[in-house]
Amino acid sequence: MPEMQENAAPRKPESKRAEKEKSRRNDVRTRILAFVIVLFGSYIVFSLFIAGMVYYSFNDTAKNTEIYSVRVVYDETTLHTINAQTANNEYGLYIPFSYLSEICSFGIAGDGEDVTMFLIGTDNRIKFRKNSSLIVINDNAIRISAPLLARESDGEFLIPVILIENYINGINVRYDKDKMICYISSEGPKAAVSLKLLLPEEMEPAYFPESYKTYQPYESQSPATP
Repeated sequence: MPEMQENAAPRKPESKRAEKEKSRRNDVRTRILAFVIVLFGSYIVFSLFIAGMVYYSFNDTAKNTEIYSVRVVYDETTLHTINAQTANNEYGLYIPFSYLSEICSFGIAGDGEDVTMFLIGTDNRIKFRKNSSLIVINDNAIRISAPLLARESDGEFLIPVILIENYINGINVRYDKDKMICYISSEGPKAAVSLKLLLPEEMEPAYFPESYKTYQPYESQSPATP
């Protein structure tokens, strides 16, 4: 029996055009997908670069490993040494109030959250709330860069060195950058310590001349006399 050979029918022009259009559409989709992938990849790389810069900057400044230890000195005698890990926390460099009171005549009183540091025998006072950076020095309200803290373990108040350095006279704060030691000292006597923000001067009574006491309205504003 003779073999039957079937010849494929030639493709119609419409079919060829449809295939070309389909191929062109696939090309467009591929290019768009490639563009989206490249764009997304660039965004990820840029975001990682920015995050890396922020992380490096934060670690280079805020978490500087070069932190100071503290020595409390009175009349050239070292009373206390505080290692760097104990003296520093996330807000900065601190000294316990009990150590501070040994080199100056500070007392402390508190009722609940409100606390007052005062120089004994004077009207100089520093008022603050526990764990707050808003303080009132002799009726002058200021905000410093570190809060006054109350230690949870024993209730000891921790005083930021920046407060002593900027607002208290008679206590010397010196940084030895070679040894990484902060010296907090006074030479005595303790009574020589004072606050840099003094009590506001009492205002004198306002002066008014005698003519103010008998002041009369202008004639033009006075009612006409009959």
